[in-house]
Amino acid sequence: MRRSPEIEAVFRRLFMALRDEDQQTFRNHFSPSLDLWWIGSDEREFFRGDPESVALFQQQVSEFGLVDVTYRRLEPYESGSVGWIAAELELATIAAGLVPVRITAVFELDAGLWRVVQWHTSIGTPNEEVFGFELTVTLDSLLGSLDQETTETVLQAAPEGTATIMFTDIKDSTEISQRLGDEAWRRVIKSHFETLRQVVEGQGGTLVKTLGDGGMFSFASARAALRAATDIQQAMSSDDPTLLTVRVGVHAGDVVHEDGDYIGLTVSKAARITASADGGEVMVSSVVAELAGRDAFHFGAPFQAELKGLAGTHQLYPMLWNE
Repeated sequence: MRRSPEIEAVFRRLFMALRDEDQQTFRNHFSPSLDLWWIGSDEREFFRGDPESVALFQQQVSEFGLVDVTYRRLEPYESGSVGWIAAELELATIAAGLVPVRITAVFELDAGLWRVVQWHTSIGTPNEEVFGFELTVTLDSLLGSLDQETTETVLQAAPEGTATIMFTDIKDSTEISQRLGDEAWRRVIKSHFETLRQVVEGQGGTLVKTLGDGGMFSFASARAALRAATDIQQAMSSDDPTLLTVRVGVHAGDVVHEDGDYIGLTVSKAARITASADGGEVMVSSVVAELAGRDAFHFGAPFQAELKGLAGTHQLYPMLWNE
């Protein structure tokens, strides 16, 4: 798999042909196969086969009046004779002004020409307007969606033993990504997680999953987790201005292992502890502090904190990793 300037060029030509009402050029870039699928935002927009689906899309464009296209984000790739793209656009229209649109398309190389075999268009609608509540889309949202009652029920149904869970989260990631731009941010975040993965695996831990700008890791022991947390903060605290500032939270206890993931009250609490930390800090639960021992690690004064969604107050310790 590699990035594909050709797929991007074809995608741009498609929209320029739409804008300029060049119907022949537009149609030529779609497969004549009956296995072409075209999916839109409306529930009725699930079409199969050219030319009907392409003609319907061209008719829609003529109705709303496409004036110009702004490409907010383009992610084109190819592998052999197959290509695909994920795109965020802003359409300037006569009927509705500026309209944000998301598109995914799959291409097949046919006689030297990339032709669309599957096309999906959607107009961004907030999840809460569709479902009546906000779905989890970022690590911060994850912290808001963890539910104590649900995880306790799962633990009672399927106990799996103990683990030490560590979360990381990048401070001010939204501002940084906007400043760098999508492509640069993609490279930075990829490098960041590779660094974290190497550090964690060096201490015998495992990367469970990434969550946008955060990561979840598991360890067999509290000491291994705190050594990894120390290594992460030391790696992030060099003089390199391109490095990111992260907050780290660690908790240990019973977990449920499910399809390569961990769930349960321990995971929920570890995520909440991470949310209580500031950039450059490692915050741990009293359980982790006791398991790790004060002979190997230094901790600041303990304090009582409320953790959203969890009853009562909880004793937390800031780890003095730079000592």
